[in-house]
Amino acid sequence: MNDYYIITGTSSGLGLAFAQQLLEQGKLLCSISRKENESIKALKKHENFHHYNCDLANEEQLNQTLKTLFEAIELASLNSITLINNAGTIQPIGNVGTNNSIDISNSIDTNLKAPIQIAEHFIRVTQSSPIQKFILNISSGAGRKPYAGWASYCAAKAGLDLFTACIGVEQELEKHPVKVISFAPGVVDTNMQVTIRKTPKETFNSVNRFIDLKENGQLLPPNFVAHKLLELLPSNKTVGGELYDIRDFIQEKQ
Repeated sequence: MNDYYIITGTSSGLGLAFAQQLLEQGKLLCSISRKENESIKALKKHENFHHYNCDLANEEQLNQTLKTLFEAIELASLNSITLINNAGTIQPIGNVGTNNSIDISNSIDTNLKAPIQIAEHFIRVTQSSPIQKFILNISSGAGRKPYAGWASYCAAKAGLDLFTACIGVEQELEKHPVKVISFAPGVVDTNMQVTIRKTPKETFNSVNRFIDLKENGQLLPPNFVAHKLLELLPSNKTVGGELYDIRDFIQEKQ
């Protein structure tokens, strides 16, 4: 019996770390990513890896990808199936009133709408199956703390957290429940952090804080965070529908 994982945003950062670790463990992995870079090409050499190029902000493309993806899964042959909604974008960065509607729509579509749609497909297809089922929604401290210049990102992550809580309430009534949690992974050393540090202070007034975190070696390595989250998801340390923060489970980098 195999363990099957569906992960979005696997071309870099935390998503890539998830993919690499799961393949090393012999898990079956389905990747959804907007671009097929050198990292994806390297992963495609693994027999347990399958990849779909898909722009999560493109609803038609996403729905077709999900239809094809889930039709190919044989639940009866699996021990567990897990969805990790990891893909996200920090753009647009700028105070409300300075951003254009296309960038705002792309932010909400990628950070909130797509995870909702993917979770809908996942639960619809797997609900009646008695195997173990998990959804990990990658959240952010920005979903609970307002940042000037990040309004769309903060709003989307707050929405994702409440969406997670709603599923948790619903799944309490199911015979074969899906365990879903929302997890803020802390400040991870990824391309998103590079983008943040390059933002002019007049556009994002908290930029110096993130520059200092990098210079002081306080960013968490993606491999460490991925390992910790994969460890925690199925454990009894987490409860379905709840929001967690990586800082609740670690004292220092390992």
